[in-house]
Amino acid sequence: MTRNTHLTWLALAVVLLCPLPAQAMRYLTPMQAQKLCFPEADKFEWQQRKFTAGEAAQIQKASGVVLKLPGAWYALAMKDGQVIGAVIVDCVKGKHEAIDFVVALDTAGKVRCIEILEYRESIGDEVRRAGWRKQFQAKDSRSKIKLHDDIANITGATISCRNVTEGVRRVCHTWQLVLRPALVSAKRLPKLAAR
Repeated sequence: MTRNTHLTWLALAVVLLCPLPAQAMRYLTPMQAQKLCFPEADKFEWQQRKFTAGEAAQIQKASGVVLKLPGAWYALAMKDGQVIGAVIVDCVKGKHEAIDFVVALDTAGKVRCIEILEYRESIGDEVRRAGWRKQFQAKDSRSKIKLHDDIANITGATISCRNVTEGVRRVCHTWQLVLRPALVSAKRLPKLAAR
């Protein structure tokens, strides 16, 4: 073989053996997702909350999921001046790239819905399927929210399914342990009856 033939084969091998670049798809912005999650809301208040070391440790211990973000970015959904829920933005890693999503919770911390905002992998975007996302409805921090247990897997999208599931579980604990208590302290939400 000539040198040019070797180079051609080498180039072909590189193309065939290297992973394809991620094909990012932005489906929704957080502002578009908030209206899908709470169509009855007449106002949204976006806020940021940086976790203290103690809060981060508490969330991680309760959820069993490593905390990757130092805080939360979320919108309080309002109706007639009252908080009716929250839309919490989160991000997990798929196989190689980040998956951005939101979890909408009612004031008691039950999942209303989840929406995928941006998916960057070339495969596994089946986590956007409405039927798969619907499994999270009404789950809260007391639910298992565990893949292969109360959340079914999608063949070919296992890593995305597992990581989004863990992200939702972490968000539920974040609401219950940090965000909701702060709203109760600020007299924006009533205390929940003992569980």
